[in-house]
Amino acid sequence: MKRITRSLSSLVLAICCNLVFGLSVAQAQAYPNRPVTVVIPFSAGGTGDILTRAIAPSLSTAFGQTLVIENKAGANGAIGEEFVARSKPDGYTIMITSTSIATNPSMMNMNYDPRKMFIPVMLVTSVPLVLAVNPQVKAQSARDFVDLARRESGKLNYSSWGNGSIGHFAGENLQITTQTKLNHIPYKSTAQALNDTLAGQVDAMFPTLPLALQHIKAGKLRALGLTSAIRSPLAPDIPTMSEAGIPGNEIETWFGVFVPTGTEPAVVSRIYRTFQSVLTQPDLKVRLEGQGFRVIASTGEELGKYLSSEMDLYARLVKQANIKSD
Repeated sequence: MKRITRSLSSLVLAICCNLVFGLSVAQAQAYPNRPVTVVIPFSAGGTGDILTRAIAPSLSTAFGQTLVIENKAGANGAIGEEFVARSKPDGYTIMITSTSIATNPSMMNMNYDPRKMFIPVMLVTSVPLVLAVNPQVKAQSARDFVDLARRESGKLNYSSWGNGSIGHFAGENLQITTQTKLNHIPYKSTAQALNDTLAGQVDAMFPTLPLALQHIKAGKLRALGLTSAIRSPLAPDIPTMSEAGIPGNEIETWFGVFVPTGTEPAVVSRIYRTFQSVLTQPDLKVRLEGQGFRVIASTGEELGKYLSSEMDLYARLVKQANIKSD
């Protein structure tokens, strides 16, 4: 009798598992059957916005559905990130966010844990920052800028798009590695920070290369060094900070795809395959690289590991530089 009971229990369990698997597969096959929303937790015109809108038409075609892009800016991305974390995990709310998801936990008390409330889908791209100065600044190289900062300690300033932004971290890291003192001027948006640097009200900035390149080419900004390990094919004349004699300043921003925890694995797989098919299109890859993005298109597992390492890195930097949130 016990043997029969155990057999029946096993049979019921097997049937339940098959039903769950069948429902998951059916959901993935039907997905998506309505418009998909992609949330960018930053303001329009920023690097994440440029990236998302560049790939949106191809994503829409690959999904076979309209793609709705929503900019939910505020608190260095935390407002949009929390919105997505608490969204229905059905695959119809996808987030493309940046390094902020790794820096925010060390900067503020948050109502969500990135490691627990998101499923990493793909590391899409990485983008170097560039130490850029207003042409009025008497520095022709990164070494000149550091020497000037030493001679005029505390007089040079740099802008960023807020405390805890990647541009802020790049400036703090430069001060740590060179033992200099700069004044940080935080703004509420990238556009505001960039505009005041262009106007000469601020001496320097660490914008992303795609955002700064047109101004560099126009002579409105002077590029002194990239915060990447290698030069960018988009701007081969700009040396890396290490090449310029300022090592230890490799801080890049990156963009990854996340969905809320609880999203069906089959749906996550469908989203991953869609992004992969788009990012491996030769013409789109060339176009993105032409805008300064390095296409990575990693697996979700690789993004998860990278996110953890980045969170640990910025936690150490926050402590070392005593960085405070707004």
